[in-house]
Amino acid sequence: MPRRHNRTRPVRTAVLTGSMVTLLVTLVAACGAPSSMDAGSASAGPSTRSATPLPTREPTRSVAERCYVDVPGEVVDIPGADAPSSLGAVAYGHGRTAVVLLHQTGHGGLCGWVTYARWVGSQGVLAVAVDDCGYGASRCTEQLAGDTRAMVALAVDWARSQGATRVAVVGASMGGARALGVGQAAGADVVVDLSGPTHWEGVPDAVAAARMTTVPLLVISADGDRGIPGDELAAAVAGSPAPVKEHLRIPGSAHGWNITMDGIAADARVTREGRLVLDWVTGRARG
Repeated sequence: MPRRHNRTRPVRTAVLTGSMVTLLVTLVAACGAPSSMDAGSASAGPSTRSATPLPTREPTRSVAERCYVDVPGEVVDIPGADAPSSLGAVAYGHGRTAVVLLHQTGHGGLCGWVTYARWVGSQGVLAVAVDDCGYGASRCTEQLAGDTRAMVALAVDWARSQGATRVAVVGASMGGARALGVGQAAGADVVVDLSGPTHWEGVPDAVAAARMTTVPLLVISADGDRGIPGDELAAAVAGSPAPVKEHLRIPGSAHGWNITMDGIAADARVTREGRLVLDWVTGRARG
């Protein structure tokens, strides 16, 4: 059974020292706008991060302690079949519909998703933000770290074990490429790709993946997002046999999870696109 770690006392507001402020700024930068390792991956070549096993793991910590944003969620360990592998995750809300949120690159791992996940959880949906192998609280054997489909399937299966009958996989940047590449093969009923590069190590390229996607498919990219080729993504979606599909091109340069929220602070507001993603997750969108 999954091991859960519930907080036993409220998070106290911390007084940030100068060094802590510096760390917070660094974390926000890593979790926010695309980095050269992330948004530029389409041109810079594939990342090898996903293939590196994690020999040790971070100690279990609350969201506030780890992410420096007070949006308390349920900290979860999702055990892998190849012990001692496990994926770190934070869950919000509950319901028969669930969404697995795959993060982009950066030391913060799942942290950039927690504000959006909390909002989604307040809408009657189980939202599960997951640490990729090699990030945060996840600890993976080489076998699991090298199998993106199996890693995503662990999170999808965990959501179903909580009672979800409909599970969407939504990814940001690296996570977007992975959502499109293996989401359906991992058991997703809906796939959403936010700013995913068209090529990423360990998954099919966007065109090949879209051609294999027969579940509802949403891809969103910003025209000013350097390194994310909107024309190629549009062609990929056009070639998909998905019964409901859409490629939405938005103005500006918002990247990954920044498409869904106007920031990662506790008081950040969901964007119009963030609400659209929820419509796809729940099945209200018609493409």
